Amino acid sequence: MNHRHAPHFSFLAGKGMAVLLAVLFLAGCGALGDRAASAPEAAATAASADAYLMRARTQTGMQDGVTVHASVLRPLESAAHFGLQLEDKGVQPVWLEIENRGNRPYWLMRSFMDDSYYAPREVARLFHGQTAPDVLQAAERQLIEGAIRLHVPAGQTVKGFVYTRVDRGFKLMNVELLGLGKVLRFDLAEELPGDGFDFRASRLQRAQRHATQRTVALPELAQALRTMPCCTTDAAGTGQGDPLNIALVGEENDVLIALDRSGWDFTETINADSVTHMASAFAFGRAYRNSPVSPLYFNGQPQDLAMQRARADISQRGHLRLWLTSLRIAGQPVWIGQISRDIGVKLTTLSKTLTTHVIDPQVDHARFRLLETLLRNGHVERWGYVGGVGAASRGAPRTNLTQDPYFTDGERLVVFITRTPRAMDSARYIQWEVPGR
Repeated sequence: MNHRHAPHFSFLAGKGMAVLLAVLFLAGCGALGDRAASAPEAAATAASADAYLMRARTQTGMQDGVTVHASVLRPLESAAHFGLQLEDKGVQPVWLEIENRGNRPYWLMRSFMDDSYYAPREVARLFHGQTAPDVLQAAERQLIEGAIRLHVPAGQTVKGFVYTRVDRGFKLMNVELLGLGKVLRFDLAEELPGDGFDFRASRLQRAQRHATQRTVALPELAQALRTMPCCTTDAAGTGQGDPLNIALVGEENDVLIALDRSGWDFTETINADSVTHMASAFAFGRAYRNSPVSPLYFNGQPQDLAMQRARADISQRGHLRLWLTSLRIAGQPVWIGQISRDIGVKLTTLSKTLTTHVIDPQVDHARFRLLETLLRNGHVERWGYVGGVGAASRGAPRTNLTQDPYFTDGERLVVFITRTPRAMDSARYIQWEVPGR
């Protein structure tokens, strides 16, 4: 297994082989096509058609007299409610209930939840020519009538759906309300069913490590981070991989929300389905938001969380890995991580699949971009830099496990995540070290 990224079949015999393998896997698995619900599924659907309303009671935010409840519809719930398999067309309804007990009106800004959300009639048109006209007409009426109103008058409650794009594994339901002279923001999140994601695979081990964490003060945290290993390794701990160039401080759910809101998606575990999907995406030049990554190691452990920032082509994407450390500060766990940007793929005998991603050698740019996006989205309480990576110049770069060169100023970015949104200019700077000095 390639120790940097999940395998690609693309260059075993060119893209033609990738296409062939994708077709064979897809034909054998049947995992990605449309399917009709079985009798047991239909019964379960009828029994749980309103289960999303029960879940919405547990996903609640309150500010200034406004209460928001939110929940994501599962595929069977969508089918029961609208009579259409919405997820097959990439549509994921989010149920909202907004109760305004305040004295000012608000307007729901749907683009802040999903800037590519679907209009009700747009959803219906996705099924034209594939659904009986009477069924489609009834579904369209339900989609229109079920859509939430944007205006939330003082003293009133509005409820209904926003038709978003499909997210898998974890759904951030960012609800922003525009008032007269005021904006309210509610970052609600729901973990979605399914076992095929990295962040779930090591949950038990993380719980065990939480129990043994020690509390440190700010000076001790800086010193501890400076003395941690510079880089990731292979499973044996003998080869030096990508630099450990970031550290995040925050509870797991807050970290996940901050990264999700900043454009990062969760990675799937490596299995036949995910490798097939990845081969198909590469062969046909498509993005794959949840494509898997291979493990890198810190202190003999594979990453606890892996995320990626997808681009139009699967060959080009950002990658981020995090490990839970043995440290806590101010009651918050400390994570150390690696971030890089993939700019292509290459042949290599250092990978069992003969291919790997190529990272942008200027790894500090990926590090700073993370800070930019977290600041822009209001998730930074304070931030600073500590040493520990070790500098590598353009003229004398270091290399990772697959011999990609990289250079760096040698610093680690440390970000304290806030669960209360904070303006960019109010995030405090910690004067530990100054990169480039």
